[in-house]
Amino acid sequence: MQKKLGIIGATVAALFALAACSSSTSSSEEAAPAPAKTIAIISPDYSAQPAAKTAIDEFVKAAEAAGFKTSLVDTMSDNAKVNGEITTAVSQKVDAIVLAFGTPKEFGEGLAAAKAANVPVFGLDTGGTEDPILVNVTTDNGFLGSASAQAMMDAIGKPGNIAMIVFDAFQPVQIRGAEAKKLFEAAGYKIVEYVQGDPADSTGFAKKTVNDFLTKYPAGKIDGVWAGWDASALGAYQATQEAGRTEVKITGVDGQDFARAEVAKGGNWVATMAQDWPTIAATEVKIIQDFFAGTVPADKVVFVPGTVINKDNAK
Repeated sequence: MQKKLGIIGATVAALFALAACSSSTSSSEEAAPAPAKTIAIISPDYSAQPAAKTAIDEFVKAAEAAGFKTSLVDTMSDNAKVNGEITTAVSQKVDAIVLAFGTPKEFGEGLAAAKAANVPVFGLDTGGTEDPILVNVTTDNGFLGSASAQAMMDAIGKPGNIAMIVFDAFQPVQIRGAEAKKLFEAAGYKIVEYVQGDPADSTGFAKKTVNDFLTKYPAGKIDGVWAGWDASALGAYQATQEAGRTEVKITGVDGQDFARAEVAKGGNWVATMAQDWPTIAATEVKIIQDFFAGTVPADKVVFVPGTVINKDNAK
């Protein structure tokens, strides 16, 4: 009898253990979190432009902190290759695509593939909002252009001659250049050179170009070089330093660390414009979160304010 009771007790204990195990497995299955949504970040400018790298790194940090899984593809200044990378991302069944910088007018094939597959596309300081891009989060580039032009005019002190290094193929820089040019001309300044820069070799191209300007225009014939982004402003600045032509004022846009360091010295690089990349990145992530929660962006473009950086606040 004792032996029989022992067998029954062991059987009951085993059943309880099995039930507990089954209950625990069921609970853990119910509690298992949903897989993280994946975001493919595609950019032609990550390695070519310091500002692009800063912006994308901030976005990756913010997105992953919010629970997203990210991947990054850099097409190394090749806008055409972006099409293929968008198509690849679509075939990999990502949950969203972020186009960082670049010119969406050139991404028609890839964007069409994303639209056909119902993959949402978001812009991070990209050059437009071509369909099906839902929103572009960027700085107010009109302000960046006009405020940097004003900083140059304040440094020069009276109407003079300005050379401009622009890149009209990229909408944010095109807007900056247009607003700066409008302000210069309204104030009586003459635009003596209006040159398309080279994003693939921003600093080298600008340095060579400004060296040519300094040869063409002796002292008193050119007063400033306005550059649409800091990597080009750096080349312009290097040219003036090496030629001993520090009467020629320089301004840039982006607020990169190397630009702040030179502006802080109080020399002829008189200003840059800071773009608030952490806020731009956080805003983009919040918009993507809201989209997956059922809220479509109300505006095609969301502006984050920029800031004038001069010798007084550069450090």
